[in-house]
Amino acid sequence: MTNPADNLAKNLTDAYDICDPVKPLQGDDLDKYYIPLLEARKTEAIVQVGQILQQQNANKFSTILFTGHRGCGKSTELRRIEKHWQKEYLTIFLNVEDETDINDVEYIDLYITVIRQVETALRKLKIKFDRELLKSFENWFRDITKENEESVQRSINTEAEMQLGGEAPFLAKLLFKLSGQIKNSSSEKITIREKLIKEVSRMKGDINLLLADGFKKLRAQYPHFKGILVILDNLDRCPPEVSNKLFFDYAAQLQELHCTIIYTVPISILYSPRGLNNSFGNPHIVPMIGIYELAPDRYPLEYNQKGLDAVAAIIEKRVDAKLIFASRNELIDLVKMSGGHVRQLMQLMQLACITANGRAHDKIQPDDVEYAIKQLQFSFERSTPKKYFNELANIALTKEITDDEIGQQMLFSTAILEYNGSDRWNYPNPLLMRSNAFKRAIDDIQTT
Repeated sequence: MTNPADNLAKNLTDAYDICDPVKPLQGDDLDKYYIPLLEARKTEAIVQVGQILQQQNANKFSTILFTGHRGCGKSTELRRIEKHWQKEYLTIFLNVEDETDINDVEYIDLYITVIRQVETALRKLKIKFDRELLKSFENWFRDITKENEESVQRSINTEAEMQLGGEAPFLAKLLFKLSGQIKNSSSEKITIREKLIKEVSRMKGDINLLLADGFKKLRAQYPHFKGILVILDNLDRCPPEVSNKLFFDYAAQLQELHCTIIYTVPISILYSPRGLNNSFGNPHIVPMIGIYELAPDRYPLEYNQKGLDAVAAIIEKRVDAKLIFASRNELIDLVKMSGGHVRQLMQLMQLACITANGRAHDKIQPDDVEYAIKQLQFSFERSTPKKYFNELANIALTKEITDDEIGQQMLFSTAILEYNGSDRWNYPNPLLMRSNAFKRAIDDIQTT
């Protein structure tokens, strides 16, 4: 896969910049650098989400779960969904980490986030909520939170005023303040949540009245819109104990807002014995890119050349490989150590670039690649408890993961990766399979 020459990085510094492991593709970069990987991933998850949105009638709404390993490319795929459907839905893309405390998020936080952002999006289109509905909700919020115009205004600085806009109603300012308190203040967060949860039925009812009013006016002004689509990205970064509480204990509450919502969920909770499907529809999974040939009884696995080429194309779409690598072998070595995990690939690529640059190499050499791989390997080893390595070795041999807490933790940390296709299977992160602890665990199993 190639890209117009003007878009390709031609030196190591530019290659480093263009291979950002944190920033997902969006805007013009989607058109420049996106690689379709449905076939290589052996999944129809993105297509299935599109079918739900396509077949959904106006005035109807869905709750969609979107999952995969952190860094596997979910955010980029969600940006594609946002871009594709913005002509049929009022699409609102939110990074949950910007809105609340990802390490302690509760459903009430998401209620506040959704209605706050929907109000903002509608106001940008010159659509305002019904005055009586808005006043009723504002008065209720005043009573519950003991806030008023003066107390709220004191907490709104100049930057916040610019973000809110000059015509922001009191509700928008209050929700902005509450969101900040929930995100940044542990004591205020507890107090706010306790007050709102006691009256959650009223809160939910008023939010849904506002959503219905907003959608009615949206359709009147823009008849082509089928609904309001809210995408909550990075919710999969919640720690397992937080996500288990959110998606199991409060599954019903997450589905009660009257708009279509895509939630990103940690892949680890799919393995919970509580069964996510008992409360939600089938989750849509973005698995690793298939760089291996599955053979259940074989270790180590052989590589799948089409899969390797598909992952390599992600880099080749961004850099002029002939100018950046001494040979294609160096690129393929990085691909193999990525495990088909996009963020890990980008991390390895950046490490290789700065290593080569630091050694005054014009191109990435084999020893630069080896050093980059070792640095990320050592980082994984430090964060992986020694007790995990026996289980990692068992998974390498059986391609199956246990559904206990350790299994969930290894999925969450990407010590174990999930692949798809005719079979669903697991395999250790290739960086950890290089470690001495893993090799000893494999030897112990194979010699007993």
